[in-house]
Amino acid sequence: MSLAAAVTYHDSLAVDWERRYQKRSFRERETILRKCLEDWNLSGQHWLDAGCGTGTLARWLLTRGCQVLGVDAAAGMIAAANQITGQDRSSQLRFECIDTIERLHMKDESFDGLLCSSVLEYVSDSRRCLTEFARVLKPGGLLLVSVPHRHSLVRQVQLACHQSGKLLGTHWAEFLEYSRQQYSKREFDELLSQAGFTVAKVVPFGSPLPNLAKRSRYWGSLLMFMARKPV
Repeated sequence: MSLAAAVTYHDSLAVDWERRYQKRSFRERETILRKCLEDWNLSGQHWLDAGCGTGTLARWLLTRGCQVLGVDAAAGMIAAANQITGQDRSSQLRFECIDTIERLHMKDESFDGLLCSSVLEYVSDSRRCLTEFARVLKPGGLLLVSVPHRHSLVRQVQLACHQSGKLLGTHWAEFLEYSRQQYSKREFDELLSQAGFTVAKVVPFGSPLPNLAKRSRYWGSLLMFMARKPV
């Protein structure tokens, strides 16, 4: 599937996207973000949320004292983000529709931090995205990016269910129709290194199993990488 098809698919989900964060699987995205940043003072920092959806995580960053720009290629997501934020919007939080995160219009070294949550799997060139992320981050800037985990047993079950559903004419795990990329920890670590980042932490998540099992590298369907651009 093309990137345009993935954008159209997510556009169709915009109306109900915010409700998904009421589900445990989506709430875990915020939980992982909070755990990764719990020891960091973000007050006054300028962050980019690349692929912000309806702005749930961008608004969380705002509560930590950040100035946040959320961007997304799905116009419906940006419209919903602005509607949800409503009268509470300020100069500290903005949303903008862009063509793709593979080409960002922001100036070099514009941001202290960058979040990219479950987006790279849909783009055609994740290397180009990471290069762009490195370009717009300041020296010492922080990158938080989550990607599908190639060796996850949960991910493999999802893929099997999706393929079985296609044979039966149903849409189980429909997002996998548009998901192009998945990575092992080693593979993505290498991509980050090639883009100039130093990995500080990797956290597996995205499993229906108890917390103890989630810490196993074979269960979490997603990997959250916390990396820094060298000073």
